[in-house]
Amino acid sequence: MRDDDEFNEPYLPERYKEIVRKKKQRRLVKKIGMIAAGIVALIVVYILLSGFLGGSPQPIPTPMPSPTPAVTPQLTTAVPATTAPVATTMQAKTAVPTTVLTTKPPTIATEIATETPEPVLTARANTYVTPKGDAPKITEKQAVAIALVAFPNLPSGKMSVELATDPIFGQVWKYTLQADTTMEASGLISAETGTVVTYNRTIHPGARPQNPVLTMGNARQIADSTINDRNTGILSVNMSDSRYVPLSTPGGNVAGTYRFVFNRVIQDYPCDTDGFIVSVDAVSGAVTEWVQHWESPDNAFMILDTPIVPKYDAIYAVQAKAKTIYPGSIGSLQIVSAERVWKDEHAPGTTPRPSSIPLAWKVVFDDETIRGHPEARRGVGWVDTYTGEIIEITYQH
Repeated sequence: MRDDDEFNEPYLPERYKEIVRKKKQRRLVKKIGMIAAGIVALIVVYILLSGFLGGSPQPIPTPMPSPTPAVTPQLTTAVPATTAPVATTMQAKTAVPTTVLTTKPPTIATEIATETPEPVLTARANTYVTPKGDAPKITEKQAVAIALVAFPNLPSGKMSVELATDPIFGQVWKYTLQADTTMEASGLISAETGTVVTYNRTIHPGARPQNPVLTMGNARQIADSTINDRNTGILSVNMSDSRYVPLSTPGGNVAGTYRFVFNRVIQDYPCDTDGFIVSVDAVSGAVTEWVQHWESPDNAFMILDTPIVPKYDAIYAVQAKAKTIYPGSIGSLQIVSAERVWKDEHAPGTTPRPSSIPLAWKVVFDDETIRGHPEARRGVGWVDTYTGEIIEITYQH
C-alpha cells in the first residue's frame, strides 16, 4: 500500500514534463544572465577604451621666448639715403631707394638746421645756377676731364664747367668748349653719376655742300653704334622719329644733320620721357647732338592688364576738357596724334615708387590760335587707359 504522499504525487509522465520545464527555465535564465553580463562587460570595456584613447584635449605648449634683458629705450631716426639714377639692366641701372636707420643714444642734442640755398635763375633758358655750398659727387676737375673725352675729334680750346640745376636732369655740370670766340661744344654732365646727359656740337656752314654726303641709312648706323658704345647691356628701344634737318645759312640751306629719336620700351609700349636723341652730321658723320634720359627703374612701371579704353573715347575726353578751357576754340581744334605711352616724367633726383608709372593715352592737339604762332606749344592731354579719366592736360594760348 502507498502512503498519502505517494498517493498524492502526480503520475510519472507529468512529473517528468514538469522537471524538463523547470530545467528549460533555469537554462533560459542562465542564458539571459550571461547575455546581460556580456553586454555589461562590453559597455565597461568601451567606456574604459574611450577614456583611454579619447582623453580630454590638451593645449599645445607655446614656446616661451627667452628672457631678454631690459634695454634702455633708444631714439631711432629714419634717414633716407641719397639715390642717384644710374644705368638699368638694359642700358641704364637705376639705384633702388633705400632707408637707413640710424640709432642714437637718448641724449639731448641741439641741431642747427641749414637751409639748402635756392637756385638763382640766370639768363640761360631752363637752367638754374646753384649757389656755392653744395657738394656734388663729381668734382669740377672730374667734370672737365669727362667733358674733354665726351666725344671724339673735338677741336682744341678751353673747357670750362659750371655747377647748375637743370629742370630735367637735376644737379649737373654745364660744360662749354670755347675756341677763340667760338663755342665749339656744350652740354650737361650729371653731378651725381658723371654721365654725359646732353651734348651739342657747333656746325660751321663754310665749305659745306648743299646736299648730304651720307644717306639716312648711314647716319642710322652711326646713331645705333653710338648708343651701344655709350651703354652696356641689351637695349630695349624703338626709333619713333627720324628726319633730315638742313642747315640754314644767309645764303640758303646747306647739308645739315640727320636726327633720330629713340624711346625706351617697357612691356611693348614706349616711354614718353626715357630714351635717346642722336643727331649725325650729314657730311662728316660726327655726332652733333646727344641726349640720354634713362631715369625710371623697371619696377616703377605698372604690371599691365588689357587696356579697355579705346582711342576714340580718349580723344573725346580730351576734346570735352579742352572745350571747358577755351570754349571759343573748340571749332578749330584738331587732333595731331593719339597713342598709348608710359607717362614716366618725374621730378629730377627722385625715384618713382614701384608700379607708380601709368600707361595712358597721350593725345596731342592744336587749334587755330596755336597754328598761327609757330612758337606756341601744342596741347597735350593724358587719359587713363583703364578708367577713361583725364590724368593731366596742358593747353595754353
